Amino acid sequence: MYAINGKFNRTFRVFELYRRLGIVSVTTTRFKENLLKMKPLDLFALYSSGNGWLGIGRVVEPAAPFAEFEMHQGGRLIDYDQYPFKEIQRINPHFGKEEYIMRVEWLALVDSLEAGVDLGVFDFKDPVMVLDDRQEAEIMKAFNIEG
Repeated sequence: MYAINGKFNRTFRVFELYRRLGIVSVTTTRFKENLLKMKPLDLFALYSSGNGWLGIGRVVEPAAPFAEFEMHQGGRLIDYDQYPFKEIQRINPHFGKEEYIMRVEWLALVDSLEAGVDLGVFDFKDPVMVLDDRQEAEIMKAFNIEG
C-alpha cells in the first residue's frame, strides 16, 4: 500500500474539491518514482501535513502531469479552461509539468481536514511512499477497511 501526502491548503489544493472530483495531486520534479509506479487498483492512504491521515483510496487512472490530464464529467470532456487549478498554471507556467493528478475511488474518507486521524506523521521527502506492513495494518484498521 502506498501513502500520498496531499499537503492540502485553501489556495489550490482544496480537500473538498478533491473529495468531490475523485482526484489526488502532488507536486514533484525529483521524486516521481513511487508516484509513477502506482497503477489502477493499487490502494493508498491519503495524508496531509498538519491534518493527519484523511482516508484510503484506490487508483482508477495512473498519474499524469496536469498539462496532459483530461477531466470528464457525465461522460463528457470538460473544457480545459474550466479545470480546477487552471488559474495557478497561468501564474506559474511550470505547474502543468510539476503537478501530477491521478483519478481515484475513495474507499473511506474523513468529512473534513479537521477530522484527520493522528497515526503518526508522514516523514518522507517523496510525496508518495510505500507503507510497511505495520503502518498499512494500522491505517486500514483506523478507516475500517478489510485487508
